[in-house]
Amino acid sequence: MMRIALITLHTPTPNNFRGASALPYHLMAFRPKGVDVEVWSFNLNDCTSKQVEESETQLGVKIHTVKKPGWLRLISPAPIRLFLPKPILGYLSLSDNVYADITSYLNGANSALWIYGEDISRLADSFGRAPAVITTPDCEAMYYHRVLAMRGVPTGAKSILRYALMYHRYASMASHYPTRKGIKYHLVGREDAMFLKRMNRAADVYFIRHPHYDLSDLPHAGVRGCDRIKILVAGRYDFTMAQAADEAFEAMKALPQNIKDRYLVTFLGKGWEIWGEDLKKSGFEVELKDFVDDYAAEVSSHHIQLTPVAVGTGTKGKVLDAFANGLMVIGTPLALENIAVESGRECVEYSDGGELARWLTRLANDPLTINSIAQAGRETVLREHGREKIAEEFFHLFE
Repeated sequence: MMRIALITLHTPTPNNFRGASALPYHLMAFRPKGVDVEVWSFNLNDCTSKQVEESETQLGVKIHTVKKPGWLRLISPAPIRLFLPKPILGYLSLSDNVYADITSYLNGANSALWIYGEDISRLADSFGRAPAVITTPDCEAMYYHRVLAMRGVPTGAKSILRYALMYHRYASMASHYPTRKGIKYHLVGREDAMFLKRMNRAADVYFIRHPHYDLSDLPHAGVRGCDRIKILVAGRYDFTMAQAADEAFEAMKALPQNIKDRYLVTFLGKGWEIWGEDLKKSGFEVELKDFVDDYAAEVSSHHIQLTPVAVGTGTKGKVLDAFANGLMVIGTPLALENIAVESGRECVEYSDGGELARWLTRLANDPLTINSIAQAGRETVLREHGREKIAEEFFHLFE
């Protein structure tokens, strides 16, 4: 029996709840037999006691909620954070009682430490020579590096200063990650892993593909020749999507009406109201949904997921959800980054609005192509990003 103590910023939940909380949940849910995990969570996603109990029951683990230090509130105001050399979460620490509990749990020949969240990576040096795996899961320094390099980044002095400051903080933190023998770094982005390795040559870095999450129990119905083609846009209209989304929808507005008539566009998430009305005025049929009770079932009721991502790192979980639930995925290169699919065969990757418009025209005239690409994409993602496969690869890191 292997015993693993997980220290995490967010309490694990089946879907991302107020933070990136789903990845450790699904890794634990499909862990190999003979692996026992106990969890200590700072609960930054503010899960209720009921949610914590549900995760405990579903995962077969014990979850301890770690109280955040009282002094953390004192350094949280913006004027103070401006002068801190590290990101604020980098100052989180464990109380003596929690430290003693984890040390006691690790007291055995076949035990290891798992840390979820790069901000608390330094805790790996708090437990002697215990083997440790640190799931970052993305490289935050690379995110700010990409923001500073992207076309159309805000050029105001305050914006540039903020992004440059955050890049400096995370790059500096990464360059000082613990690198003693027995510590491994786990990332879900290939470019993220390479970026981290460039910043910290001594780090033992591993890229493992991101698992897909839950599947709908409902069978996915493909497109028939006369069907209205249902496009889903999932996520929040924010900085990560806005630039690419604006370009995509401007191109869609310019499509001829007979092509628009073939599509129904559904926005699932917050902030899409203006674009929903704009597309509707241009001739599209549009639906707006802030929230649905069963995300997987909602996804599987569509034919295409359009994911215009302008900046980001790692792997986008909602894109994997779309593949796994039988949708054909159309996205920008960053939307499809780190997913084991090939454009034109298992997905459609587009570089600009004009290429997107050409694909939407082609698919409207030949809708059966949607089914063949969607099926190929689903099979590949279920095989290469399957939860059992990814969990097995991940827990091998502890050997």
